[in-house]
Amino acid sequence: MTDPRILEIVDSTYAAFSRGDVEAVLELMHPDVEWHPPPTSVDPQPLHGRDAVREYLEPNFFESQSAEPVEVTVEGDRVLVEARVRAVGAGSGVELDATAFHLYVFRDDQVIRFEAYVDRDQAMAAFRPG
Repeated sequence: MTDPRILEIVDSTYAAFSRGDVEAVLELMHPDVEWHPPPTSVDPQPLHGRDAVREYLEPNFFESQSAEPVEVTVEGDRVLVEARVRAVGAGSGVELDATAFHLYVFRDDQVIRFEAYVDRDQAMAAFRPG
């Protein structure tokens, strides 16, 4: 897979997420995707498969949410994205504006693994293991 295709998929993922299109996000995922929510999640256990990711993404605690890539690093089939994440809580109106780090691993033009981090050092260690 070429870098332009990887970047196209990553950009499409953020665009779909930001417009709330869960199905479009899932189409970019491998059927056997392994999804790791951020460690700050209520249940940070890994999810396996598109159906599990759908269940995770569909309950919307936010009135609006978006994620925008700020910096993207590609090495082979791995992509690390520093993203600005914004959200407004449904009902509460509480606003979130934070930096997150997303690690994507690709197989066959699809995301086979996704990991979310809030700590840059942890994300870099996962991106460049060893």
